[in-house]
Amino acid sequence: MELFKPKEMMKLKKRPEVVINVFASMDGRMTTAPGHNVMEWTSYGVDGKANDEAHKLYDELNCDALVSGSESLIVWSSDWVELENPITTPQKSKAYIVFDGRGRMDWAQTEGLIVVTRENVSQAYIEQLDTKGITYIKAGDGEKIDFELALEQLYELGFRRLAISGGGTINGAFLRAGVVDEISVVLAPLAIGGRTTPTIFDGENLESIQQAVPLQLVEVKPIGNKGAVWLYYRVKKQVMS
Repeated sequence: MELFKPKEMMKLKKRPEVVINVFASMDGRMTTAPGHNVMEWTSYGVDGKANDEAHKLYDELNCDALVSGSESLIVWSSDWVELENPITTPQKSKAYIVFDGRGRMDWAQTEGLIVVTRENVSQAYIEQLDTKGITYIKAGDGEKIDFELALEQLYELGFRRLAISGGGTINGAFLRAGVVDEISVVLAPLAIGGRTTPTIFDGENLESIQQAVPLQLVEVKPIGNKGAVWLYYRVKKQVMS
């Protein structure tokens, strides 16, 4: 079922708060190497329970939906890791929202799913969503999803605090779009390294230090049982001159 009309027909101004909530190595790597599922850290018991602690934070941070990108789902499904003990399931989350601007996903699990895509995504993809009864919104007709428009529409659906739970690509895209309000990072007691290993924020390089996103530390504390650390920041809003 398609929701909402094109941007020029809407007068929305409000959007949900956006919280990046992730767990990573102490050097900011999100996986062991490209194409790896980060769940392998948990399965080998080397993350200091950072993964589970990060999932508990979704409720502490009052997030009412989890957001991921299609790229993360593709990696997770191609390198599936079965855990002996399941990770904590957030209780306050009302939906799983996936940004899939290129229409790459062939959906099997549809319960609680909301798909965000583009106006000019392939008709075949839209037909798949309609056939499977998946709720979706279209935001932007360029090469990428219009994040501001997507967030305005998600606000209209009733969401107030979204937790970005994907990988470095979607984290970086939200950061570059200027719509991140808070950053919560659980650093596992691991050093990974690697030239192309995904990091907390991946994306285009900055042209100058003026483009860096300033943060205000809210809280820091040890977490888990093997030396993991939680860092919680609020993004400083820059005053327009």
